[in-house]
Amino acid sequence: MLLLWLGVLGGYGIGAVVTARTVFERGRTGFLGGRASGRSLAEFERGERQHLEAIALCSGALWVAAVPLLLLRRLVTRWALARTGCPVESAQQVRDRIDDLERALGVGAYAADDGHRCQS
Repeated sequence: MLLLWLGVLGGYGIGAVVTARTVFERGRTGFLGGRASGRSLAEFERGERQHLEAIALCSGALWVAAVPLLLLRRLVTRWALARTGCPVESAQQVRDRIDDLERALGVGAYAADDGHRCQS
């Protein structure tokens, strides 16, 4: 009976370690490579490592639920994180909108010294 319990706990521990390592490596690769290819390892170590380690540890501890979600990742993210009714703007539309707001507020390239400064 004791060997059975040790086997179950050992199996759970191995599953947790493998899942945590997989989640961490996927996140690290996603940050350093692919779409974010300009980022350096030092930037990852400084800003993202602790966050990614926490996510990997939680995924490892809950590996029984995390593994099916990792395997069905695309399907789950499409369903759970679907954005309905939210228009997707192009980068040029975003730049134009920022330009309009800066012009309206008189900041950025449109900041002029015309005597309309805030009095403190």
